[in-house]
Amino acid sequence: MSTKTDADLEGDRRVLTLKNLMGRSLILNRPEALNALTHPMVLAMKKHLLGWQKSDLCNVVILRSNSPRAFCAGGDVVRVSSEWESGNQRGAMQFFWDEYSVNHLIASYEKPVVALLDGYTMGGGVGLSVHAAFRVATESTVFAMPETKIGFFPDVGATFFLPRMDGQTGVYLGLTGQRLKGRDLVYAGVATHFVPSERLPMLEKRLQEIDVVDYDVVNRAIEEFVAQPEAGQMEYSLAGVRDAIDRCFRFNKVESIVEALRQETEAEGVVAEWAARTLEQLMGMSPSSLKLTLEQLRKGRTCSIQESFALELRLAERRLSSHDMHEGIQALLVRKSNDPQWQPSTIDAVDMQKLHAEYFETRGNYEMQFLDPANFEEYPHSYGLPSEKEVGEFVRGENPQAGDFGLTRNEVVAFFVKGSGHKIGVKEKVNWVLDRKTRLLPDSSVLQWIK
Repeated sequence: MSTKTDADLEGDRRVLTLKNLMGRSLILNRPEALNALTHPMVLAMKKHLLGWQKSDLCNVVILRSNSPRAFCAGGDVVRVSSEWESGNQRGAMQFFWDEYSVNHLIASYEKPVVALLDGYTMGGGVGLSVHAAFRVATESTVFAMPETKIGFFPDVGATFFLPRMDGQTGVYLGLTGQRLKGRDLVYAGVATHFVPSERLPMLEKRLQEIDVVDYDVVNRAIEEFVAQPEAGQMEYSLAGVRDAIDRCFRFNKVESIVEALRQETEAEGVVAEWAARTLEQLMGMSPSSLKLTLEQLRKGRTCSIQESFALELRLAERRLSSHDMHEGIQALLVRKSNDPQWQPSTIDAVDMQKLHAEYFETRGNYEMQFLDPANFEEYPHSYGLPSEKEVGEFVRGENPQAGDFGLTRNEVVAFFVKGSGHKIGVKEKVNWVLDRKTRLLPDSSVLQWIK
């Protein structure tokens, strides 16, 4: 009989399992730390996910929390930093290796995975959920990738998923750590569905009853519990500044982004206020993290899912060797003084040529090994709202189903509504995109896409 180690016991205590009918649930159970991931928790999840993938008694996997406050607020970076600083560099890197391999396993899982994002979903919690085929937000969901604030960079597959969000939204979220809440996640593409938290127990029970491995069946089951938004309303906090986000965050230099934001502050109204807040956010981040993150996300546009995690492992090793990551963790999470002393202390002082050579041209000492061979350029399943890219391709006739003739607004909206099975929110988002991105041809009802 094998004897469990202390790490095994911690993993079993902090990651609970529920088996009912054909459903299997992984339940994060570290509420006192908002379910921040420890290494034993990651290993426990890996063990169960690998076992359930092979089991004929499992048709769907559900990821959730035992606490209404948080799904998972991140990884236990304090412990990782401490291990590295004490000389256990391999142990610190092993955490990231195992975390990223579990993230990739979820992205490539051969059965439907449903993540219930009730409460704080940040950092490592995003890695556990955003790669799942189904991501369910509630009115309590708070999403963020705040890594630049602690001198790190958005990891857990952010290299892959942030650049694939609408326009420059992902770059904006990755640099600033801006939070999205509730329905924001659906309109931004982070979540596929919005279900009120009071309905989650019923949803979990319904998913457990599914007697076939079928993504469309799972999607229809979740749709049974989705809440309708107020008639015709776009409940999206970024709606009023989406175009400004693209104007400011389209540049390849952080200095240019900062200058664009400063220019926006000279106007009046919502956009000027947003630009001022965003500048304040950026000025509080590690300057080297900002430049590293922007370069990472630009490269991510052409990275496959495996290339993304391999790059992040290399960046994590280099970042653990830096001053800023440990300083940021100490100032914000240990001392809680919120006064990190960054080195360099300003954006202009960061030598981009030196940074690029150190982080992107130097091989690391650790290589990713994946639990599943799957590799892809785009996620294999798409159950969220249409992206701005998809709407644009259809309006411009680049989608073969668009035909050879110009399209009216009603025709475009009808195509996406019908194609989604009349999914809640599709009509509102497509109309919103068309309002911003199209105009009518002269003396016509045909739409023209505005570059």
